[in-house]
Amino acid sequence: MSAIVVSAVDSYDVSDRTVTLSCAVEADERDVTRTVPVSIRFHAPGIFRFELRTNPEAPAAEGPRTYAPEAIREPVSLSVTETEGALLVETSALTLRVGTDEWAFDVSDADGRSLLSEQRSDRNAKGAVRSRPLGFDEEVVNGWPLRVDTTRTAFALRPDERIYGFGEKFTEFDKRGREIESWITQPNGAETERAYKNVPWFVSTRGYGLLVDTVHRTRFDVGASSSVTNRIRVDDDDLRFVFVHGPEFKSILRRYTAMTGRPNRPEPWTFGVWMSRLSYESREEVESVAARLRERSIPCDVLHIDPAWMSLDDMCDLRWDTDAFPEPAAMIDGLAADGFRVSLWEFPYVQVDSPLFEEFARKGYFVEDGSGSPYVLSRLSADNRGAIVDFTDPDAREWWAERHRQLTELGVDAFKLDFGEYLPRDAVLANGRTGAAMRNRYPRAYQRTVRDAMRSAGTEPTLWVRAAWTGDQVFPIHWGGDPNTSFESMAASLRGGLSLALSGFPFWAADIGGFRGTPSTELYVRWAQWALLGNSHARFHGTTPREPWEFGERAERIVREHAEERYRLLPYLCAYGERASREGLPVMRPLVLEHQGDPAARAIDTQHYVGEELMIAPVLSDDGRREIYLPDGEWVDYWTGERYAGSQVLDRDVPLDTVPLFVRAGSIVPTREASQHVGEGPWSLRLRVEFESDPDGEPEAVAFEYHGRTGGESGTITAVREPDTGAVRVETPGGCSVTEVRVARLAEPPSVLSVDGTAYERVDGEPETKEWTFDPETGVARAAV
Repeated sequence: MSAIVVSAVDSYDVSDRTVTLSCAVEADERDVTRTVPVSIRFHAPGIFRFELRTNPEAPAAEGPRTYAPEAIREPVSLSVTETEGALLVETSALTLRVGTDEWAFDVSDADGRSLLSEQRSDRNAKGAVRSRPLGFDEEVVNGWPLRVDTTRTAFALRPDERIYGFGEKFTEFDKRGREIESWITQPNGAETERAYKNVPWFVSTRGYGLLVDTVHRTRFDVGASSSVTNRIRVDDDDLRFVFVHGPEFKSILRRYTAMTGRPNRPEPWTFGVWMSRLSYESREEVESVAARLRERSIPCDVLHIDPAWMSLDDMCDLRWDTDAFPEPAAMIDGLAADGFRVSLWEFPYVQVDSPLFEEFARKGYFVEDGSGSPYVLSRLSADNRGAIVDFTDPDAREWWAERHRQLTELGVDAFKLDFGEYLPRDAVLANGRTGAAMRNRYPRAYQRTVRDAMRSAGTEPTLWVRAAWTGDQVFPIHWGGDPNTSFESMAASLRGGLSLALSGFPFWAADIGGFRGTPSTELYVRWAQWALLGNSHARFHGTTPREPWEFGERAERIVREHAEERYRLLPYLCAYGERASREGLPVMRPLVLEHQGDPAARAIDTQHYVGEELMIAPVLSDDGRREIYLPDGEWVDYWTGERYAGSQVLDRDVPLDTVPLFVRAGSIVPTREASQHVGEGPWSLRLRVEFESDPDGEPEAVAFEYHGRTGGESGTITAVREPDTGAVRVETPGGCSVTEVRVARLAEPPSVLSVDGTAYERVDGEPETKEWTFDPETGVARAAV
């Protein structure tokens, strides 16, 4: 292996918003006389794309683009000046210093604060180089010629810098000290660095995000080999990255998701409970579970049927096994009449024993092995053999799409797109690319095929997705795969969800109780509490039954109560779902996203926000012990209304029947009546207004940006407390139905309580329409609208 480094700038050219550099290179073992181009193109004053091309003579491959420059394009006034041995490239937001006599690359903000610096001084005590800067590695092939094997760069890590992201990584939330591989893989659990959802993107507490713009395998060494260096290596002869300045994480995520894509808000019913197992074996079993859910008043909207809806010998032919599921249309209609939606499982493989295998092989619908034959693999799922459907082949894609159109027209509401991680590096696809270039992009072709088929059948698509790469957040809903049934896997899943949230994915769930095996009652209940009130979506699923009655009467009662609370919170969850689709910010939020300047919040990875008003601290052990960090501000116990000052740690013994959940004081939380499914009952709001405890004499205004089930219900809900007059005024958007307003915390009863400009009458007993009452012990005023 021969290491080549960029050493100097021979010449440069400036045009419009781009600086193109012709750079000299050096090698360790031999003289190199050629140059390589490096370009820096600004999409906006705070966003630029850096590209090194090591084989510029070859036309640039028209590969999949991982972001859309036009989505973030802004006017840029670019200034380039020469100083001693360097170029200064300046916009209104950033200054880039490029060393010309000796290559260097540094990025500072408008105030001169260093954000990103190429690492060129990482040596051990004997002077040996520990990390190589910008350049590439060449390997010997066929005994003599050299070819580019990888491109690379390295950046300095500041002593206090923390790094987050990289997709659904189940290791520590702060990735400093980790080696990261961005390469879609089956992790077989949730305890290692391997991941289904890999995104070569990270955010830094220095106030920037960095996307490696590639579909090839990318490796990061984030201070693992050397604590002062973040190394990046790409298995490609081009190195491209996009730098996104914030400095606030929310600004960075908004810009990142603007350029990589934002999903539509999932349908409101998807925010209800999903019930599943591996697998419901028959129509009779599905209908029996549905009946028991309703009989026992356990809210649920979706029943998911895993592989057994098809003949296990014919997978994946996407046809009902009518022996086990006779008259599926009648089954779907009957479930719909009782408020249930139906979801079906699939994977993108066809088993060799399936009658479909011969047809697909003859028509060339499979990924090939390089010799023109289907690439046959063993153990694709269980003890089976099969081949991979090639979604870059138009005819294969149309066959798969037509099956989904038929199923959608039959009444199927959602598809679980399982797997998609197994494309071999040496496989060959119909588009001419190998698995090395398509492994990370294969899930997108799979998911797009099903999404587009559902749309063509006249249905807003709902997908339940496992594998993903940069930008695949546009195919929600994503779930965390197959965690083990342990508290350790629950905690690892939580960290994976938080990492994915900072990687641009706003909707996420994990299998309640863990996937493989049978969870203890304590684990099942604790996981259910967290998922039902802490995840954007909630699904019960595992290799053994996950219905609440399987875990005893107490567990069933606790799960029912928390499921009912989730259904009360549906207006809140749906509102944040809509905001996620517009702004790109996740529903499930790590504390650092809301408290970037709080050093303590930067390290918290076992509790999180849901939206901006609620914070949950799931119990992650069977002893019920829980330390809870309360950030700056004032916090209200969701269940009891008890108030706590922020900037402290609570040490709790948490009974099994509850989960620590807090409301941020100075906020509004919209809820509704609990229901058995999303479509049951009116979508009328109950507003929980939590004022801060100590007004400073100035009017206190709190607001909530509400988005209901339809656009006509959208607008801003506001509540104002006027200390000088003692009045409380609540305003709701037009088209929004409100039945109750609950206002806390008031030292005295309001002199006036008005809703939408109408002053209500105070009464001593239970209030009726346009009346309100006050409880002096709790400081709560409650009005009936």
